[in-house]
Amino acid sequence: MAKITISRLFEVSKYLATDAGKDLGDALQYLSEFVEVTIRNLRNGLTYADNFNAITKEVIVRPNTETVVLGKDETRRVKEVVCRRARSDQYYIVSSFGWKYAPNSDLVISADFLDSVSASPASTTDVKLDLLIHFG
Repeated sequence: MAKITISRLFEVSKYLATDAGKDLGDALQYLSEFVEVTIRNLRNGLTYADNFNAITKEVIVRPNTETVVLGKDETRRVKEVVCRRARSDQYYIVSSFGWKYAPNSDLVISADFLDSVSASPASTTDVKLDLLIHFG
């Protein structure tokens, strides 16, 4: 990121002195404040989940088995579930992933995997998934 220097301030002041700069002064002021607030928040540790109506969740699943991710007591409606990665001592590729609301209103997911030789792991294999759940 470019640092604020005296020479940069003079560059900006030159642009603001032009007719276009005068016409766009309010827009440039808004953009400047927006960028400053955004950079301050990111430096202070703002995360993706803080900025969106979303949560991250780690779950343990078994291949092709429905797993409850959120119970029916969750009042927010899920808009999207993203499988960010599989975490395991073994190398797994997420070959299929889906989510739905079960008849009892629980949110369930199902996933299947391939290992490094394109074989499916045993149905009793536990695999950790990192999920990103968007509400909306």
